[in-house]
Amino acid sequence: MKSGLRSIKLLLILVLISFIGITPASSAKELNLPDPYDCYRSYVTINSRMAELTDLYPGLVRVKTIGQSFEGRSIQVLQLGTEVETNTKPRLVLVSGLKANALALVELNLLFAENLLELYGEDANANWLLEETEIHLIVVANPDGRLIAEQQALDGDIPTWTKNRNLEGCSTGDGGVLLDLNFSYEWAPITTDACAPNYPGPLEASELETQAIEEYLEQILAQNPERSLVIDLQNEGDSTFSDMLITPFLYSKIAENLLEDELYMIANKLTYNSQPMPLRGSSDDIRILTGNLTDFAFSQLHAPSLRFNLGPQMAGGDVTSCWYFNEYLEPEGLASLTRAALLAAGSLAQAQGPEITFTNIENSFYISHIVGQANDMSFYKLPLSQEEYSAVHHVSFSVDTPPWQTDAVFTQVNWSEPVSEAPFAMDFEHTFHFAELTPGKHMVYFQAWDTDPSGEPGQAGMINAFEISVPFYTFVPLLIR
Repeated sequence: MKSGLRSIKLLLILVLISFIGITPASSAKELNLPDPYDCYRSYVTINSRMAELTDLYPGLVRVKTIGQSFEGRSIQVLQLGTEVETNTKPRLVLVSGLKANALALVELNLLFAENLLELYGEDANANWLLEETEIHLIVVANPDGRLIAEQQALDGDIPTWTKNRNLEGCSTGDGGVLLDLNFSYEWAPITTDACAPNYPGPLEASELETQAIEEYLEQILAQNPERSLVIDLQNEGDSTFSDMLITPFLYSKIAENLLEDELYMIANKLTYNSQPMPLRGSSDDIRILTGNLTDFAFSQLHAPSLRFNLGPQMAGGDVTSCWYFNEYLEPEGLASLTRAALLAAGSLAQAQGPEITFTNIENSFYISHIVGQANDMSFYKLPLSQEEYSAVHHVSFSVDTPPWQTDAVFTQVNWSEPVSEAPFAMDFEHTFHFAELTPGKHMVYFQAWDTDPSGEPGQAGMINAFEISVPFYTFVPLLIR
């Protein structure tokens, strides 16, 4: 009897050891893809992480299903912000993974969310972005195709699959629609071969994935589109078309775009201090791209929109290798996307105005003293011409009320002075006295204005903010008196 019990215990122990030994290995496969793509999380892990973020940041994160893929998988939006959708808050929309093998862009999109959430409570700009704006991230726009690309990587091959899994019209196993070419604005049947890698579908917006994205963007951008910014994050192995931030229109070289100059300034500002270059959609340096998301969002929905092609040929072509992602694309991409979020409140105008930097902030028992500079030329990828920058007219701030709101009250700084050797720059200082503020935290939004040809204030630039924490003890002497 005792021998039988020992045998049962031994069997249970062996089963437990076997289970413990197998489970971590299975989980490891779910966490990351194999080298040279081991910096990218798998589709399963991405979904788990998005759900986890809703638990970690319950007041700031929501995951919404906006539609189904061809094979029935959920197309999800990771929404960041303190409230559900409103008609007044600025919006940043980032879409990644339309091409199934866009591993790097999906990872960058999710990392952007994680980075912003981690900064919440520590960084003033992260605080107001999450409290006063909406950020909508469609992380994996093509879930069916993503799993095919992942399997290619797991098999030791370069992930070449880009389309969805609608196999209709193709009997070779290569069927599918390239969602990147399936949007309804200026769609074109560039090929009718359903097996072709660039098959745009039988009709405009024929695919469930495209329909879900179009309908969602129409819903959130119907009101206040001018205070929105839509960026399509793409991979592009073509060396003449990669590492670029491109304006509409991409479907034609001769289509008139009255806002092309303003959109180009946004691209020039977002690519500051990074590898990608800003480029006009009308440029002969890039090929025509019909039925794309950027043109749809800009023309149909009237929202400022850009296409971000990331990852050069030397970094792996269509699929960016991890060495380039870790060293360049992740840090530079996060900086660019953060700047995009800061600009979303009025990107067409703010990209043309001076940029604020803080050089020193000193706090004491009763005051906060801030020193900074406004610059109308320096923070662009490509230098501006003399016609494109001007002297800084003035620096102002609003307290607690975001500058884009109609009830915002602007106050000019205590002291400012143009920089003699840099006519496009202005130094400034301001002292905040706690006795003039109520106890608690206050968000201070700084902006600078350039000078228009008549000498009056011109465009206000990108917002930069800091927080003042006013202690209650500041008011004790006043109460005693």
